[in-house]
Amino acid sequence: MYKLFISDFDGTLIDSEEAIPLSTIVEIDRIRKLGVKFCVATGRILKSVLDYNRDFPFLDYVIACDGAYVYDVEHRKVLFKKALGGSVIKKIKKLYCHNDIYFCTSQEWNLCSENIVYSEMKKRNLPFDEFYQINKNNIYKMEVYFKTKKERDNAYDELCELKINASIVKMKDGKKDFLLEIVASDVNKATGLEKICKATHIPLEKVVCVGDSENDLPIFLSAGCSVVVANGSKKLKKIASMQTSSNETKGVEKAIKKLF
Repeated sequence: MYKLFISDFDGTLIDSEEAIPLSTIVEIDRIRKLGVKFCVATGRILKSVLDYNRDFPFLDYVIACDGAYVYDVEHRKVLFKKALGGSVIKKIKKLYCHNDIYFCTSQEWNLCSENIVYSEMKKRNLPFDEFYQINKNNIYKMEVYFKTKKERDNAYDELCELKINASIVKMKDGKKDFLLEIVASDVNKATGLEKICKATHIPLEKVVCVGDSENDLPIFLSAGCSVVVANGSKKLKKIASMQTSSNETKGVEKAIKKLF
């Protein structure tokens, strides 16, 4: 039997209303009682995922910021973290100074616009240089927003040439922005999976993963069983072990029922 179940979050576990169906939580609870660990792997920050865990605890681990921050929920312990280097942060800030940029710590998205960084949690504005000095060792991901697809794609090519680890993010229907996410060069969701498997002594062949987008590809290539939701990318559908229904029709829940 599989021992670790990893699910992507947006477009996979949660629906368009950003909710997890109660019946899905019940199924997750059932397999956890069987000894299966449940993990969310996401581009979101840690706090954003843990907020879902308050009323109906269902998480054992969280792979946040696309693998840059890995957290043991039960023991409240950080298993792995790798911040973006200062040179990368400053280079991206310089290249795209006229774009909206989010600096992601484990607890907060901080919006930088026109050289001012706004902290929603602390309700304050800081000049970028001051924010950087305070947080330079705690920024695990950057998000850069573009107004056109061409601008984003050109930036992606530019960052690849600079050997900076950028990925294109598919935006929700109706969103007009185009997004790039940047993490440390040797970080992805599979990095987080490896840290959890090492801590739990669970072999990769005992891992099930479910996802929808191409940033799930590293985990799909590592796990023993990979499941793509119906709304997932064509690339994932080509390599997945099986397919389930969409995130709007409880795809994760149906995968759990089929596999367990």
